[in-house]
Amino acid sequence: MPITDHQLATLRAQLAGQMDEHERLLDQLETEESQAGYIALVTAAFFEAVDRKFIINDKVADDAEVIEFIAYQRSAHPVAAEQMDPTVAEQVVLHALDKGPISEDIDGETLLGTKILLLAALMAEADLGESELDIFLAKARAEADEHVG
Repeated sequence: MPITDHQLATLRAQLAGQMDEHERLLDQLETEESQAGYIALVTAAFFEAVDRKFIINDKVADDAEVIEFIAYQRSAHPVAAEQMDPTVAEQVVLHALDKGPISEDIDGETLLGTKILLLAALMAEADLGESELDIFLAKARAEADEHVG
């Protein structure tokens, strides 16, 4: 099933910092199918944000840049740092860059939570305007549609 406008609006609210609206919309994703679509959209957006940050002129950043980014985000955002294991975060980003596997010991909830925290950090750093955010989300939606369809 393709990504719905509701799933897109839910992620858009989060990335635009509209947390009350995000929570309201998220609570309406009640079926397993709608939740799975939302997770696919979050994952696609995460991969797109990682590519934008860590692939410049077709050159993939080295591991040290990824580690430095995660260390900086953890130091700048102590509340998020408590929720984000740096080893898991590094694995998730490096995996998105095709630079390594994700340990099988990491559960799905931890993976999703890590992607969401990293996506928020990547998007805050990107500082996209309204139209840029719409373009970003349209690309993530198209990518997610390929994986759920």
